[in-house]
Amino acid sequence: MEQGQSNAGSRRSAFIWTASLILTAVAVFFATTFFSGSWPYSSRGNSGRKQALVSEMRINLARASEREKSAVLSLTDEDARNFADQSREASDAVERDRRALGRLLEREGSENERTILKKFDTSWDTLRKTDATLLELAAQNTNRKAIELSETICSELLQKYHSDLSKLTEKIVPVTRKNAMERIAGAAETAALNIALLQLRHINAPGAAEKAAIVSLMKNESQKAVAALRSLESMTGRKSLPFIKGASTDFNQFMQVNEEIVRLSNINSNRTSAEQSVSSRRLVDTVCDRLLRELGNTGPKGSK
Repeated sequence: MEQGQSNAGSRRSAFIWTASLILTAVAVFFATTFFSGSWPYSSRGNSGRKQALVSEMRINLARASEREKSAVLSLTDEDARNFADQSREASDAVERDRRALGRLLEREGSENERTILKKFDTSWDTLRKTDATLLELAAQNTNRKAIELSETICSELLQKYHSDLSKLTEKIVPVTRKNAMERIAGAAETAALNIALLQLRHINAPGAAEKAAIVSLMKNESQKAVAALRSLESMTGRKSLPFIKGASTDFNQFMQVNEEIVRLSNINSNRTSAEQSVSSRRLVDTVCDRLLRELGNTGPKGSK
């Protein structure tokens, strides 16, 4: 009885010892093949990892492009800044995955895959530099700021200017003198209105030469207004003097705002960013996506 129990215990110990040796051998085999790179499923796993990285890069590349477009088209500074930040975040995600993909292909990729990635790197570097300039311009929003100044402050000053000039001439006698002053006041008002119209032309002008020509026209109209206001002042009696002084102050303030409008318009950030977005950036973005798609369709070394 005792001998039978002893034999059973010996057989159980032998079984456990043998099983332990087998498990140890299997573990060593798996560890060796995995770390040596000969694990039969490692290439498949790396291929899946590559596909995941390429897919994420394409998604974030498209997201960066859409957010950049939204930044360029934004009507407010806040929206432009928010969309610009979102575009940068998507680009940063592409860059993060690009680096991970580079490390993966350096270990496991084929020469063809690494060549495609190098081509992508070149186009991607160009795209990031373009975005750095473009998003900064979009966030400035200078053309829309210029339009806002023209439609608000300048419009209010023109109304006040018109009111002061009307009060200046309404009680003038005799009629011949009144008519003469009204003609001169009309010329002063027309000159200011022409400048207001030229503001929008300046904002919409495509290049520096066109803008410079419009500024010359503004200066001519300003000179007409100043000359008319001086003539009115020489014809104004003591009681009406506050009105001509008020009109002159209105016009001077109007021209100060006009200078700011011209400055913002000369920066031309909205038009410049829109043109870059439609032309050069779109071309480079298309190249980057095409190379990523090609990389995703290219197999690892040893595959057919």
